[in-house]
Amino acid sequence: MSTPKITADMSVPDIVEKYPTTLDVFKRYGLHPSYKALQYENLSASVLVNQISLNAILNDLNKVVS
Repeated sequence: MSTPKITADMSVPDIVEKYPTTLDVFKRYGLHPSYKALQYENLSASVLVNQISLNAILNDLNKVVS
């Protein structure tokens, strides 16, 4: 099993900047990188506030960058 490229400690804008193909995944989950709050939170905090499964979004994000 390979090491995930995207981890919970990364911010949404940083992930999208490094991996533009993830934008559709974030939109599907209702997280838009342009939202001000997402600029200051890591992915773990962002999904907690928005009641999104961290494991589910990490799996989907890492699928599109693998």
